[in-house]
Amino acid sequence: MARLLRARRRLRRPATDIGDAELFELIAGGNEAAFEALWHRYGTALYTACLRILHDVEAAEDATQEAFVRAWRGAASVDPRRGDPAAWLMTVARNAARNVARVRHPEPVADAGAGADPAGTEDAVDRIWLHGALTRLPAPEREVIELAYFGGLSHAQVADRLAAPIGTVKSRIRRGLGRLAEMAEGR
Repeated sequence: MARLLRARRRLRRPATDIGDAELFELIAGGNEAAFEALWHRYGTALYTACLRILHDVEAAEDATQEAFVRAWRGAASVDPRRGDPAAWLMTVARNAARNVARVRHPEPVADAGAGADPAGTEDAVDRIWLHGALTRLPAPEREVIELAYFGGLSHAQVADRLAAPIGTVKSRIRRGLGRLAEMAEGR
């Protein structure tokens, strides 16, 4: 608590005097000035990274905004002992850009009536099967697999999001993938 109070006092000085870890600590406490300082410090870098991925100004702006929304909401999960807060923020931005790309340019589903290629139909069948198989997994295993493989989160990010030990997350993923493999063999 004393460290948080010292960081708040330091925020009265220019934001360049405050480290990233302290900024995230203040943001986790709801400090809007710290969030603004983070925006000024990393806004351009995150926008540039998103633009490199998306090649579209509007989409890059949306992804950058989404990254900062996630930073605001997930600031409490940032632990400088586990990694650089700036690297965490950049990873969040890249994931946000990939999500925007998926939404704006979804994979086309082949139209079976227009002479679709069999591989496209097979992929669609596999996706439908996978969706059904995931619903048969226990909720904890399904949740970590969806976050990791469909949400684009690393195992550490899944652990942070669920407030679970990383070993537990990895075990659930391994068990869930094993169950999916067994279901696929019986298919």
